[in-house]
Amino acid sequence: MANQLKKKTNRNNFESSFREGEVAYFDKETNLVQNVNHPKMNSVFPLHQRKLKLFEYEFLKTYLYALHTESLKNPDLKIDNFNAMSSSANPAIVAPDIIGADSNGLAIVENHSIFVNLKYEKATYQVTVYVIMRQDSDFNVPIYYISILGTESDSFKTIALADHLIKESIRNSYYKNKILNVACDDDDRLDINQTSIDKFSDEDLKDLFIPDNVKSELERFYLCVENFNKIGFGLRYLLCGEPGTGKTKSVRSLIKQCYGKATIIISEGKIDFKAIFEFAKLFSPVIICIDDLDLLVGNRDNPFFSNELSNLLQELDGFEKNNVFLLTTTNDKHLIDKAASRPGRFDMVIDYNKLNKDNYLDLINANCKTPEIVDALDDSIIKSLQKNNITGAYLVNLIKQMEIKHKLEPEYDLKKYVKNLIKLTYRGFYKKSEENDFQFGFSNNGIGLHDL
Repeated sequence: MANQLKKKTNRNNFESSFREGEVAYFDKETNLVQNVNHPKMNSVFPLHQRKLKLFEYEFLKTYLYALHTESLKNPDLKIDNFNAMSSSANPAIVAPDIIGADSNGLAIVENHSIFVNLKYEKATYQVTVYVIMRQDSDFNVPIYYISILGTESDSFKTIALADHLIKESIRNSYYKNKILNVACDDDDRLDINQTSIDKFSDEDLKDLFIPDNVKSELERFYLCVENFNKIGFGLRYLLCGEPGTGKTKSVRSLIKQCYGKATIIISEGKIDFKAIFEFAKLFSPVIICIDDLDLLVGNRDNPFFSNELSNLLQELDGFEKNNVFLLTTTNDKHLIDKAASRPGRFDMVIDYNKLNKDNYLDLINANCKTPEIVDALDDSIIKSLQKNNITGAYLVNLIKQMEIKHKLEPEYDLKKYVKNLIKLTYRGFYKKSEENDFQFGFSNNGIGLHDL
């Protein structure tokens, strides 16, 4: 009988390599179907295994334990038992060790490996979440995994269960209603880092020097986030304007104001639109913030951007009336393909123009408390700045340089200094290097010597 059983359960090369832990089978997603022939039981056991990121590994342990203790509910899942391994040195099955709670009040499981028996859509599975140490040069590197085994005839949804557990664990994690920096690595996988609200502490909508109608639309965006449960769908805003006109500060101010009321995703570097939107949809509500959209998607005339543009259009068409809000900026809306910026894909395309005279005065008073500097920036200077469409960012930098000069040389004539400073810096900030058809200072279309 023993020989007969051994023969019928003989493993193929793939299964043997997998069970021996060969690297090739631990570095990729694995699906294995094992047929067990037994005189009293013939069964098929599907198994699915995949690598996890560290945050997925930690979230899964916390989420499964929360289901076990009924701190969280999921109608599709029922935990029958939850055990853990004592340690790799003493691999005994024990009750889990709890070392505290996360910011949502959910227990944190200390054990490196957990074993869960559960029912998913009325079928039974065994779930293992674990870590193994792999030798890499002179160091041991932890690699994290989830493995799911179907244990009865109806337990064939191992892949779907893994997807479901990972998504639900993230959705119920301490990422919820936090600020997340999200980037894509070289393999188009998401790299996620939590960001402190302290980085946005100096931002406030009421301190923005922008037209009232623009500020009103930003406040409406915030109110829709705050009242999402009543409204039920997100808004998509494209903010357009030259650098220094207040687009980025507007986004940062909204991030601060919406903190705690939505999960905020700030995209960085290379973007896989599909991956970021899929991740965002785990949360409700959620705000995706994308800076310099024109540099990421361009238009269809540039073949380099064709895939990125196509992916963005698909996502914009696919998330009407759902939980995703979108805040994007561009320095020039004409650099973005018309298909992306047409009505229906964005709810609002808002132009950020240069400051008016009142905005200049407000900006000076808000950023400068030194009377000598305020007096130097007299009406003639303000008119010249306005005539040449100087941005708020340029003016703030001008004040900064004047403050430095005044502290170092208190007796120096600030009005003379600011005129020379404008002549020196305007060309650097606003004129292309190849332009040489104007005298030192500003061009005839800008501030000339006669204006100062």
